[in-house]
Amino acid sequence: GSELAECCGIHAGDGYLRNDGQRRELDISGNIDEKDYYDNHVVPLFESVFDIKIQARLFPHRNTYGFVIRDREIIEFFHSLGFPYGNKSKSVRVPTFILESNDRNLHAKFLRGIFDTDGNLSFRKFYGKTYTIFKREKHNYPCVSIASVSPQFIKDLAILLQYINIKFSIYLYKPKQSNFSPVTKIYLNGTTRLEQWMNVINMKNPSK
Repeated sequence: GSELAECCGIHAGDGYLRNDGQRRELDISGNIDEKDYYDNHVVPLFESVFDIKIQARLFPHRNTYGFVIRDREIIEFFHSLGFPYGNKSKSVRVPTFILESNDRNLHAKFLRGIFDTDGNLSFRKFYGKTYTIFKREKHNYPCVSIASVSPQFIKDLAILLQYINIKFSIYLYKPKQSNFSPVTKIYLNGTTRLEQWMNVINMKNPSK
């Protein structure tokens, strides 16, 4: 269950389901600098959940690293969980079996999968009075964030974080260029929330 939830989070971030009449594919790939994460975590995870052998590789034409699964049952299974064929950025949702479960482990593993593929951990200067001079001079105020052009997906993630009881903020960012979609961002600020995240959800992608 929870391993499948993590696979779903990874697919929500880095996956693409193709079914165009000619080809049926589940394509999972990330940035080239995520090779370690794929070799040491994603590939063994998918192999164990779906009982298949996977050969990860570089896709030079788009400079990504990952793998393609062509097993029809697996592709139809992902589709049955609610993942669309084709571009999913505006329509992706957290699968119902995770969203409607009260199993915190499912929530945590999905969040780990989406964070490792699509999330961001940044450190910035913090100018609050509560911090010492040393802290104020260093970039060490952490921010965990995940952004999406789908406000509904961010609402789903908010539900999962509420289940786990980690506080968060949501921000709508409207790009200046009119041809770009607005982006909704969910973020957790500060050391306490980062510690909660690491304790409950953790990260498996060293490039983060």
